[in-house]
Amino acid sequence: MHNNNKANGVNVRIVKHNPVSFKPWGKGAGKVCEIYRFPETASDKDYSVRFSTATIEVPESDFTLYPGYIRHHRTLRGACVFEIHASDNNTLVDQSGTVFDFSGDTQLKCKLTTASAFAINLIHHPQVNVSDRVVEVNAKNMNLDELVTSFVGLLNPCSKIFNIIYVVEGELRLDETVKDQQCSLAAGDTIIIASDSKGLDDHAWCVIDCAATIYHGVAVI
Repeated sequence: MHNNNKANGVNVRIVKHNPVSFKPWGKGAGKVCEIYRFPETASDKDYSVRFSTATIEVPESDFTLYPGYIRHHRTLRGACVFEIHASDNNTLVDQSGTVFDFSGDTQLKCKLTTASAFAINLIHHPQVNVSDRVVEVNAKNMNLDELVTSFVGLLNPCSKIFNIIYVVEGELRLDETVKDQQCSLAAGDTIIIASDSKGLDDHAWCVIDCAATIYHGVAVI
């Protein structure tokens, strides 16, 4: 389910968790859910950035190739060891909560060191800058722009900025103050904020109540 609201050049979209959106990857190695891409009408070969989640469910698998793209990968649950096929001496141990970038042209073999794993990917063109964090939020009556602008990982001027807020655990309740509409987000739900500047200057959205662990990704195009 998608919910769009535009105000003063800011587009806020709510994407609700939908199990139907999950698709198998890697011949049954797990399930992937694409939550958002920009441009939204782009094909698999010409989008600028794509946000998705994935499960890893088999002991050993080869990651999907994304030629021409960079993968910004963060494991949220579980742990893996990745072996880069092109280099016999290059092994990366990926523990829960860690993040790394690698070329979508590079073949990685994934070996689970836990029963399963859950990861988030920001797949993007090399000229797109991305960053992310995982944070616990406990707040009441806080403007949504406070949550977004508190992350200062990207400071360069930009033409378009996307803030992606994904609820990992817990609940987040929002109020759209202009239209006086409220919505509740639970685990698996996402807020996509597209704007031409860092932050929501119109203060149209308020976090009524939040006790959640969130993933916050940023893409600058």
